[in-house]
Amino acid sequence: MFARSSLARGLHQCCAKATPSARRGMAAAAINPFHYFVGDASGVKVASRDDNGPTTSLAVVVRGGSRYQPAPGVAQGLAGYAFKNTTKRSALRLQREAELLGGSLSSYLSRENIVLKAKFLRNDLPYFVEALGEVLSKTKFLPYEFNEEIAPALAEELAVYSRDPAAIAYEHAHNVAFHTGLGGHKLSMSPKFPTAHLIPSYAKQVYQKGNIAVVASGAPQAELEKWTSQFFADVPQGNGISSPATKYFGGENRIYGARGDSLVIAFPGSQGGPSFKAEYIVLSYLLGGQSGTKWNAGTSILSQAVNQMTDVKAVAQHVAYSDAGLLSVTITGPHESLQKAGEEVVKGINSLTTVKAEDMRKAIAQAKFDVLSGAEDRSHGLELVGQSVIASGKAPRSSKLSRLWRAAKALLDSRATFTAVGDLHNLPFASDIGLKA
Repeated sequence: MFARSSLARGLHQCCAKATPSARRGMAAAAINPFHYFVGDASGVKVASRDDNGPTTSLAVVVRGGSRYQPAPGVAQGLAGYAFKNTTKRSALRLQREAELLGGSLSSYLSRENIVLKAKFLRNDLPYFVEALGEVLSKTKFLPYEFNEEIAPALAEELAVYSRDPAAIAYEHAHNVAFHTGLGGHKLSMSPKFPTAHLIPSYAKQVYQKGNIAVVASGAPQAELEKWTSQFFADVPQGNGISSPATKYFGGENRIYGARGDSLVIAFPGSQGGPSFKAEYIVLSYLLGGQSGTKWNAGTSILSQAVNQMTDVKAVAQHVAYSDAGLLSVTITGPHESLQKAGEEVVKGINSLTTVKAEDMRKAIAQAKFDVLSGAEDRSHGLELVGQSVIASGKAPRSSKLSRLWRAAKALLDSRATFTAVGDLHNLPFASDIGLKA
């Protein structure tokens, strides 16, 4: 989550025939594996970093998440079609070949992207680039596969979501904050999936060369460009589809739920990519909510706010999108405790402009550690790099902190977002906890 402040930086493209200066650049990249080379492979944006390790993580990031879908569930269904039958391989053959090579394949959906991922031994890069390329240009979209495999999986995702009050509150917080686009539901809210027939046409709209990025961690840039040019040749030209610029609204919403109780308080945060503002990540660490020591409540603002309340948790997080961000606090626990918890959390949020220097240093150190440790995981953060490369042609850059109090003041001056899920008779309104939504 917090690796959205990725330290990856755009560097000069690594050429197929490396000059001495390029070789020096490659050596520097091996020493510091947080830097990405960015290039072009016959119209497809390609980014990589290489620490010369034995394994590789590869991702194809497609700008086609729920933000862009023409109807609920279309993007979710398209992500579900990944690695099904193509005109070249059956789904079973693809699975067996990947397993024989010791690799794995997966896909997932976010609000902005569909991400296809592969993990494998370094020398098998050509095969897995080819496999991911086939998904984009050769998937058959067979109706029986949707009815027998994809639809049941999507229904299960919806069932899991419906049992999680915190997930429901967080989902509706996006709706209140942004309304359409990023505020639309990521999952289809109907188990009947009436939009299945729209999936192939949506694939044609988003599976286009200018709308994707191929990102690898643990692969040479020249090799990645070579195989992407060859195996993505059949992907159509085009720049995909667009979405109106995101606008933050804020407000309040309350949803009945019988599976537990949760509150979400949120404010506008920082967008990602080259314009990312690291101070919003630090603010989320200042708020905190999760202890770094087992059996200890922790010393962060949120930890102390709910420390004396049985079974109550309050956790902050920041998520950065291409043109917006959201800093949120999720509070869970028994409904009889949530009003008091909400009041204490709001007091903690209001204290951000007066934090002690010691607490600020602690939050910066914690954020730095999580970012760096996340960057060491080859599979971590590939979507964020791809998202930035598609939008700007550049990998995310490290962000210098400006004055935190300015970001905190901007946060407190903005209209809040508030959602409550559960027993509405007992759950508070925003005004009950001192929040202006």
